[in-house]
Amino acid sequence: FMFVIYIYIYIYKYINKAMTEIIDNWLDKDLVDCLEINFLYERSHLFGHTSNSDLENFEYKFYKHDLDPNEFICKYLLYKLQKTLNKKLNLIRMYLNIQWPNMNSSFHPDDGDMTALYMVTKTRKDNDGAFEIKGEEQIQFIQNRLICFDANKEHRGIAPSEGPRITLAFKTKIND
Repeated sequence: FMFVIYIYIYIYKYINKAMTEIIDNWLDKDLVDCLEINFLYERSHLFGHTSNSDLENFEYKFYKHDLDPNEFICKYLLYKLQKTLNKKLNLIRMYLNIQWPNMNSSFHPDDGDMTALYMVTKTRKDNDGAFEIKGEEQIQFIQNRLICFDANKEHRGIAPSEGPRITLAFKTKIND
C-alpha cells in the first residue's frame, strides 16, 4: 500500500513540475509602473548575452542586467513568487533580459527546477515579442504577466517589432 502512495506522490510532483502556469495581473499597478521605469531607464543594460552559450554569433545576442538577490525589491519579488505559487523556492539567480527588434533568443533549457518569467514592459501588439516553449503554443507578451514552467523545457523569447521587450527571469530550485 505504501508503494502505491509513493507512486502517486511521484506522479503528482511530475505532473505539477511539467505544467506551465500563466498568471496575469501578478503585481499591483503602481509597482508595475515603478518596475518598468526602474528596469528600463535606471539600470545598466549590458550587450552580448546569449541564451545558449553554444551560439556565439551576433544573431542571438541581446542585453542583460544581473540583479542583486539581496536588494530589497528582489527579496520582495521572490517572496511574492513563493506566496503566489505556494512553493518554497531556492533562488539560483535573477536577471533582466532586454531585447530590441531583431534580437531573438535561441531555444534553450535552464538550470534549476523551475523558471519564472515576469513580463515587465508595456504590451505592444498581439503576439509581438511572444514567449515560446518548444513544441507548445506561443504565449503572448503581456505586461504584468508571470509565466512559470519546468526549467528543462526548451524555450525562447521572440524579439518585439518595435521598442524594448524586458523580462525578469527567476531561476529556482523547488524546495519540497
